[in-house]
Amino acid sequence: MSAAGLFSLWLPKVLNGPELHPVDYVRVIEELAGHDGSVGWCATVAAGLGIISGYLQSDVARQIYGSGSAIMAGSAHPTGKAFVVDGGYRVTGRWGYGSGIQHSNWVVGNCIVHDRGGPRPGPNGVPEMRLAILPSSAVEVIDTWNVSGLRGTGSHDWRVADNFVQEDHTISFPCRPLQPGALYAVPLLSALSISIAAVPLGIARASIDAMIELAAAKTPEYSPVPLRDKATFQSDLGRAEAQLRSARSFLFETACDLWDETASGAAPSMRRRALVRLACSQAAQASAQAVDLMHNAGGGTSLYETGQLARRFRDVHACTQHVATSTSSYELGGRVLLGLEPERAQI
Repeated sequence: MSAAGLFSLWLPKVLNGPELHPVDYVRVIEELAGHDGSVGWCATVAAGLGIISGYLQSDVARQIYGSGSAIMAGSAHPTGKAFVVDGGYRVTGRWGYGSGIQHSNWVVGNCIVHDRGGPRPGPNGVPEMRLAILPSSAVEVIDTWNVSGLRGTGSHDWRVADNFVQEDHTISFPCRPLQPGALYAVPLLSALSISIAAVPLGIARASIDAMIELAAAKTPEYSPVPLRDKATFQSDLGRAEAQLRSARSFLFETACDLWDETASGAAPSMRRRALVRLACSQAAQASAQAVDLMHNAGGGTSLYETGQLARRFRDVHACTQHVATSTSSYELGGRVLLGLEPERAQI
């Protein structure tokens, strides 16, 4: 995957990356996730975090990403502490959901900045946050990933204790891009949300296609006709296809609108970012509904772990639990559409 460039989809062209449009990015991840949800997830985490290259000084970005073999894991959840010292920070913390950390060579962890007086306030009065980038060799992986879905992602906890990180290996959060181009003008959380939403879309597409194939060969018990000839399955299939395609189109529409806005030089509005978050959540929720319909239609065949229906059922529901695709975005989007300020500072 690394040699094929699948962890480098959002690297800038100056680093020999493709700097993909978000819609093209989604199409690549969909294809991978259709083969295996964990493969798609590992690809999208590393490739999505590759966008951080656009927020680093050129020499640092080249040091980390220049070889084309960088695989980054990490978390934007600020559960670390970065203590201000000469030349940088001493970083301590523990983070969860380090997808791909066992095969990564770099990690990024969001931290609350501390000085001698404690947490240092940022410009808006809330504690200042910084993303700290460390080599994977500096972190301890904690075996916590015993889960129902996306088992193959190895999304273990990880921690560091009093590690020095140079100032130029940290990024203020929210981030300000240093690389030109529409991709790096897209708000970081919007881009990462789109990257996550691609995985359930691919899982759902593969589930529908698998059931179409199965329906031609499977005759349910006590039924005189194959599954494909049963009106109930035909209805479920039509509903699943409509749900998936509608949600995918919504994601593509909002991603294109966001890209066009940033390409024009305009800062994306709160409404635009809220629509992206709504589309990401809808992509995951609709994908799960489509997989549920296919899983139920498969009957007893769906239960066997040797088949793909059971795994896709587990994997797609794991996808819906990510903050970028959870149902909490519906309330967030609704607040913005009503002209209210979002309760969370960043969308």
